[in-house]
Amino acid sequence: MKSKIYYDQDGDISYVADKTIAIIGYGNQGRSQALNMRDSGVNNIIIGSVRDESWTMANTDGFPVYSIPEASAKADILFILIPDEVAPVIFKAEIEPNLTAGNVLNFSSGYNITFGFIKPQDNVDVIMVAPRMIGKGVRETYENGTGFPTFVVVEQDASGNAKNIALGLAKALGSTKAGAIEV
Repeated sequence: MKSKIYYDQDGDISYVADKTIAIIGYGNQGRSQALNMRDSGVNNIIIGSVRDESWTMANTDGFPVYSIPEASAKADILFILIPDEVAPVIFKAEIEPNLTAGNVLNFSSGYNITFGFIKPQDNVDVIMVAPRMIGKGVRETYENGTGFPTFVVVEQDASGNAKNIALGLAKALGSTKAGAIEV
């Protein structure tokens, strides 16, 4: 089976531009992805974090910062960008109770979904928009206009628009300049 590769003309940021996007985890990937989306015109980005240096950095970068449960309750689209090994516990305790029908869960790693450690409810979209490089590279290639490769997957399409949302996010991140690869 040949993979399909999507480029700028295939993604439409309007699918995500008016949504509240919560970045859960403002570390290696979270910071770069949030900054890239903001620079692409996605304006309602919030951060869900614990009170540590990432909270301070997100504030310094001009993003509203909330606890993970608060950010989860406010968001339409949630980027789960915390380490795989702690994500199931945090998801169960702090994110899942705040999900509502129509939310979108976006992962940058498919590990917890693939192996069933996280099992989202049926009425949310579950996608993966996964940059194939470290966060610093995600930001640098966005800034220099070359973009970076990304894997794109739709695991659960409750809304009927999950693929359009995933491609809109990939474009906002800057990855459709280099190619978003459907896997």
